[in-house]
Order: sequence, then structure tokens, then C-alpha cells
Amino acid sequence: MRIILAVSLVLAVLTARAETPSDIVKEVEARLVPGSYRVVYALTNHRTDGSVSSYEVHFDIKDADHARGVFIKPEREKGREVLRVDDALWTYLPSIGKTLRIADRDSFAGGDFSNADILRVDWTAKYLASMAKETPNQWIFDLVAKTPDAAYAKMRLWVDKSSRQPVQQYFYDSRGTLLKRCRYASIQNFGSVSRPAFLQMENVVTGQKTELKVITLVTGLTFKDARFAVDNLGK
Repeated sequence: MRIILAVSLVLAVLTARAETPSDIVKEVEARLVPGSYRVVYALTNHRTDGSVSSYEVHFDIKDADHARGVFIKPEREKGREVLRVDDALWTYLPSIGKTLRIADRDSFAGGDFSNADILRVDWTAKYLASMAKETPNQWIFDLVAKTPDAAYAKMRLWVDKSSRQPVQQYFYDSRGTLLKRCRYASIQNFGSVSRPAFLQMENVVTGQKTELKVITLVTGLTFKDARFAVDNLGK
């Protein structure tokens, strides 16, 4: 009996030690992108000239490769849509009735989040995760791009050990220059999902900031493939 207990304890220790940086980062991803879901974002851009612009966008997200959003506010943007299918992104402009290609690195709604920040959280697919540092309360991971098409050359992610929630994130270019930093806050429960409901992205180059608030989030939804067809934008 003692031998069995000893073996069980050893196995438990080995199992606990087997958790890798990629495992933890993937868990954080799952909090931010909880399968198939519908979410409403409120974004506020704060410019250095003192101007403020606000947006409300409704998203249907099937997975990391399929997302479709429609702008509800402000009135001048109402009906504008954005779509991701695999690595391709489009935006539909109702004012001219045309669909245009856009890029991951482009600004989303003229703010400090990029299209990639909003439309795809696929860190473990695009980046190699490693432990940069560990404190009593946090893990700090470096995420280095596996391919040149990644939105950033490198990211650094802070994760709270007890809650396993993201705390902050830094974004770098290929020369190691810090471009942006994101602060995660206001952990809330949306059904079975617990995640930050407030994100603030700061552009360290310009000093401008954009705030993102999660207004509602509903998981477990099923979307038809037609919902993510380019030809159906604007319909």
C-alpha cells in the first residue's frame, strides 16, 4: 500500500512539472477566445490632441480562423463590417458598397489595437512560448514569432499564477523595439467564462491609448459557414 501511495505521489509531481509555457499560454488564449461565441466590444480611442472617439462592434466568432464583426456605433460607421477567414481579412464599407482587403498589422477602427489584436488570438499557433522569468505571483513568458507573417516579432506576457489570468502584455518589432503595451483588468464571469472585461492598449511611440470593454459575451453558439463568406458581407 505504501509503495502504491509513493508511486502515486511521484506521478502527481511529475504531472505537475510537465506543464509547459505553451500549456499556460494556451489556457490564457482559451479565456480570451472561448470557442464559438458572440461578443460586444466598446472601444474608445484617446488621441494626443485631446480628441476621443468611441465605437461599438458586435462580433460572431466561430474559432481563431473565422470572425465577423459589424459596427453599430458611431452612426458614420454603422453597417461597416470586418471579416477574417483563415489568414485573409476584409472590410465592407457601406458608404461605397465595396469590400476591401486589410492586413493584420492595420489599425482597428483607427485606434491602438491592430486587426490581429481584435480578430485573432492565436499565440500558440504563431509564436513559440518560453519562460522569461518567474516571480512568486506571476509567470512572465516570451512569445517569439515562428513565421514572418505574425503581427509582431515578439511579445511578452505576464500571467497571474493564482487566477491564471493575463495581467499585461508587451509587443515588439523585429529590432526589439517596444511598440505597444496592453493592460488587462476587471476580471468578470460571462457564463462559464472568466476573463478580463477591460483592456487598455498604449502605443508607446505616439503616447496614444485605446480602451476596450467587453459589454456582453455569450458562448456555445453555432454559426453557419455562410456567416463567414466574403460574398455575404453587407447582407
